[in-house]
Amino acid sequence: MHRNLTSALIIEDDVDWDVRLRLSLRDFALSAHALLQAPKPVNLNFDHLPPTPFPKDSPYGDGWDVLWLGHCGMKLPTEGGLVVHENDATVPEAQYLRSWDVNEPTPLESYSRHTRVVMDQKEGTCSLAYAVTQSGARRILYSLGLRRLDDAFDLMLRRWCEGTGGEEPHVCLGVLPQLFDHHRRKGPGDIDSDISEPNAEYRQAAYTNNIRWSVRMNMNKILRGDTNYDDQFPDT
Repeated sequence: MHRNLTSALIIEDDVDWDVRLRLSLRDFALSAHALLQAPKPVNLNFDHLPPTPFPKDSPYGDGWDVLWLGHCGMKLPTEGGLVVHENDATVPEAQYLRSWDVNEPTPLESYSRHTRVVMDQKEGTCSLAYAVTQSGARRILYSLGLRRLDDAFDLMLRRWCEGTGGEEPHVCLGVLPQLFDHHRRKGPGDIDSDISEPNAEYRQAAYTNNIRWSVRMNMNKILRGDTNYDDQFPDT
């Protein structure tokens, strides 16, 4: 909560994030604020963000409804509306980036190898972690709860954000690669969720896609005060 804006972060219980999340959220806040202030469509470089007035309501900028921070796939907007952050040490090389479709190449494959992009949300899938303002939550409850309930929540949220399926567009920002992702434990693959394929193949080792210094994978070191964190995706 910041000044007059009340907001909340909703996360699923099996998500994971990088040890350096605070740094990533600071960079996301700077990018989101610049993007919300800029005329649309626009493409900005994180290292050369234009000067902007200090936000009045939220450190992440003013006027947003949803910040979609954790997902299992998202597209880049085709008409601009993004901030490109190159040389972000928390981002794996593009060859390691994965979405829910393991065979689909990442939209970031044409960018330099450690690039994160903050943008207008496009085709988000999986609501692993998202921030929502109080006014945005009220409108989501009305639209997705009272007016219709005809699809999975993440797909309805996508339409609500993009203004499709009879919705008016709302201000939803996304990030690619995501800051939060599913952690997959060692063991049977069908333990991941209630919609997992039954009798899935046994998983020999735990992992979290798209996260380099995983909190869950480094928990023992974190508790011991060891900062020599294991990197899931070291540079080639």
